[in-house]
Amino acid sequence: MRLPELKSEYIWAVMMIFFLIPAIHPIGLPFPMDPVTYEVYNIIESLPEGSIVVMGGGGVFAFDLESSAGMIAMIKQMARKGLRLVTCPVWTEAPQFHKYVIDAARVDKDKYGGPWEYGVDYVLLPYMPGGDMVVFDSFLKDVHATVSVDLAGTPIDELPLMQDLHDYHDIALWICPHWGFVSVIRIVAAQYGITCISPAQSTAYAFFSPFMEAYPGKVYMLNGYVGGAQYEALVGIKGLGHKVMDSYAFASTLIVLFIVLGNITMLSRMGGEEE
Repeated sequence: MRLPELKSEYIWAVMMIFFLIPAIHPIGLPFPMDPVTYEVYNIIESLPEGSIVVMGGGGVFAFDLESSAGMIAMIKQMARKGLRLVTCPVWTEAPQFHKYVIDAARVDKDKYGGPWEYGVDYVLLPYMPGGDMVVFDSFLKDVHATVSVDLAGTPIDELPLMQDLHDYHDIALWICPHWGFVSVIRIVAAQYGITCISPAQSTAYAFFSPFMEAYPGKVYMLNGYVGGAQYEALVGIKGLGHKVMDSYAFASTLIVLFIVLGNITMLSRMGGEEE
């Protein structure tokens, strides 16, 4: 018995459908949890209400999108905990990315009815030129001497949150969802002793995860979409991380299935030729 040919256009159509299903409605298929993800979650969970967290660094938006899964979940957790967030962008695309992840978390009171009020609970600062490590050092020594206005041009002295942020003593935690995590480690963690977390791209994780051993208790990383999905699970949401992990699981299963079907089809045709 000869089986019908598996046409490539049908294979790709099926693959596309199973990619789109979790993109529209993530299922939440199981995946392993990393102990470091639990540690990061507990660090943020243990911060006192009103603590100031800085989201800072630099990278290219296209690459940093992988980091947004974990970063969005962290922002949701921080908003629930009553923590406050200030951005510190040192690459030109970072301000856009910072605004994107905060908007995606839907925590703004005016836009989404969330718990955060701009200027009181979070502040978006503009791109700060001069080199990342130089800017970090200046920012940690004297925030108001480093930057004078927010992203919209409002003097930061007029923003209630910025009246409580003057230097590194006022920063409880630094989060870097960017490729440029090494500069953060060298200045923020190594010189000023602030705990640093990176919901990193998987490539950045492969390069920079040894810093977790070099700075135990001070440097933590989440591994790409996998780490993002793990963090979403702890926060109790199914976001971009779950969508990607579900798509990977479906695609991996389908590839094996099509390989098996392709071999069965080939064997059935060989048998037909022999007859």
